[in-house]
Amino acid sequence: MMKKSFILILCGLFIYSACQSGAEEEKERIVAVKAFTIEPDSIAAYLEISGNLEAVNDALVISQVSEKMNRILQPVGSRVRKGEIIANLENQIWEESLKQASASLESIKARHDQIRMDYERYQRLYEEKAVSQQQWEKIRSSWQEAEASLAQLNAAYQQARVQFENSYIKAPFDGVVGSLFFDVGQMVPIGQPVAKIINTNLMKAKLNIPDINIRDLKTGQTVIANFPSLPGRSFTGVLQSADPAIDPLSRTVEIEVIYQNKNDLLKSGMYGQFLIELEKKTGVVVLPDNAVISRTAVEIDRNTGELITSKKHFVFLINNDSAHEVTVETGIYSYGRTEIVSGIKPGDQVIIVGQRIVKDGQKVKIVN
Repeated sequence: MMKKSFILILCGLFIYSACQSGAEEEKERIVAVKAFTIEPDSIAAYLEISGNLEAVNDALVISQVSEKMNRILQPVGSRVRKGEIIANLENQIWEESLKQASASLESIKARHDQIRMDYERYQRLYEEKAVSQQQWEKIRSSWQEAEASLAQLNAAYQQARVQFENSYIKAPFDGVVGSLFFDVGQMVPIGQPVAKIINTNLMKAKLNIPDINIRDLKTGQTVIANFPSLPGRSFTGVLQSADPAIDPLSRTVEIEVIYQNKNDLLKSGMYGQFLIELEKKTGVVVLPDNAVISRTAVEIDRNTGELITSKKHFVFLINNDSAHEVTVETGIYSYGRTEIVSGIKPGDQVIIVGQRIVKDGQKVKIVN
């Protein structure tokens, strides 16, 4: 019996010795890690909204007459200047009317000038009492009739000229021909759009922002845009205006953001992601988010007995060639970077590679 007990004691001593040896070996094992030395940095939080671009100025050119499409001078995609002719409708009738109105106006102008000279001559003579009252009244009546006829024919000429000009479809401003709604030979009814002109120098995005973020919006605020069709490029716009009313159904506010389009890269209808800066901090501690490890802690409320879960965050600092676990409080998170509010400070060395395999107090070696 004593022999058996002796053997059990020896086995226990062997196992204990082996465990101690393994623990010491684990503790002395040096782990290769990469570290980051903290320096004051800046970080911003963004609200990300999806939306589409549209031209700031786009206009439909409406036909003012009913005629067939005669010619298209500027096809879709053409860049045009203000007043440049895009297309013209059949206008022989309007051209003939304009010629007749012009000839009639020139004729009455000649007669008007002759009567005006007679009127001025008779006026002097009447003042000198060289002509009778009857003669003066007659020439004055002729002058009034000539004035009325000139005004009437001038109005007819202006109307004919406007009708003739309306047969030409012109650009209302500098831009690009975005659409043409009729082909050559088709009848264009009065009041129908013939072309759509887009001003590509400025583009705008109308975005719907949740009402909880209203307090974060202000005119002149920077809004960054990224478009899948233009990978690797970002565009900076300015918040131009915000609707003062909240949509009662969606609980959103519509804002308008303006973008300069100097290189014509932005197109009307382009889909993108728009980033609105909500908060920015400078001179703070910022880490790559993978350096921060999170654990869920469960505690019991002593008053109610309920289980309370909370998330704890910690990092590993390097001190005297050893890893030391430190609890931290996080702040802003933005695109792979996390603000650390408390727990560490500038100058500390934080493990950013290998932090998930080291243990508190374990020896580490920094590698590039």
